[in-house]
Amino acid sequence: MGREGQEEAINRRNYETFIALYRGREDVIAELRDGKYHPLLGMGGLTFERFQEHVKLEKTYAIYNRDNEGRVHFGLFDVDVLPRTMGWKKILAALDEKREETKRIMATLEKLGLKRKNILLEFPTVGYHILVFFTKPVAAGVLKRLMTFVLEDASLPHIPFYPHDITERPWGDRVPLPLRVNQNTGKRSVFLRDLDVFDPENYDEVPDFSILEEVEPVDESWVTTVVSRLGLKTPLEAEFNKNL
Repeated sequence: MGREGQEEAINRRNYETFIALYRGREDVIAELRDGKYHPLLGMGGLTFERFQEHVKLEKTYAIYNRDNEGRVHFGLFDVDVLPRTMGWKKILAALDEKREETKRIMATLEKLGLKRKNILLEFPTVGYHILVFFTKPVAAGVLKRLMTFVLEDASLPHIPFYPHDITERPWGDRVPLPLRVNQNTGKRSVFLRDLDVFDPENYDEVPDFSILEEVEPVDESWVTTVVSRLGLKTPLEAEFNKNL
């Protein structure tokens, strides 16, 4: 196999590794143009060609995370510095606090039975993202209740997360893909292996897909088991009970 063939094989492997975790809809995807995301309906989802454009920074894409049955393949805690427009120096000065908040959320997830290998960390350059992927899609409303509990337990109820929109938009939340250049900082997001040693001021922006290969998705039953054990109410159940 020649050099081009080897590069093609590596790119294909990275693509398969990526979409095995970041599963979005296959009937629509969003493309960033002129500072705004535009849905591309009926043109396929994250194809290999689009993945290549995204990784090579030729274009920027986001996926939609809810299927027709109201289920999602992953949850994401969005531990960002706000406002994101304050400039890189101020964002950098606030990242230590966000690192500690990230650790608190991870501690609660591990208390609920997850292991470090079940959690993916991303540095979107304005904070940290915590992602948990599932072997099969889970009901967005049930996962939302569990994630709400996690934030309450970590005393961080203000932290946003996905899935957030579980009923209104036709395809669920729009989730910008990692490895993009953040419009607020001009820096590229990366995956993290070790939060404690990561230096946000001096880091390698080259994507490390080996980190993705080490992530183990969680059995979807973990969500319903924890929700049942803790006696948590889903958003629809809570609204129903309130109106009784």
